[in-house]
Amino acid sequence: MRTRKLMTATALGASVLFSAGAFAADAEAPKQSVGEYASDAMVTTKVKAAFVADDTLSALDIAVETNDGVVTLTGTVGTEAEVEQAARVARDIEGVKQVSNDIKVDPSKARKQQ
Repeated sequence: MRTRKLMTATALGASVLFSAGAFAADAEAPKQSVGEYASDAMVTTKVKAAFVADDTLSALDIAVETNDGVVTLTGTVGTEAEVEQAARVARDIEGVKQVSNDIKVDPSKARKQQ
């Protein structure tokens, strides 16, 4: 289980780095400096890694986007508690100025109690 989380976190981090390069090469990139964009990418990576480390959340069900320190969470989870936990975890990350929580609840995704 720990190996799976590590692999997921590594894949998420790599995807953020590759997407950063793609945006940097794009002529119509956001009007952020390279430093601001890199900082936002780092915040996104930290939030996703925190989701991977949290046993109550599924990092694969929640998308994270950061723009000028404002983190937007989207996706679908099984319970309202997971929605609140995701926002709480994101707020605790250094560099996060604000969290916009657009996560939806789908009870069919709720995990069974063990």
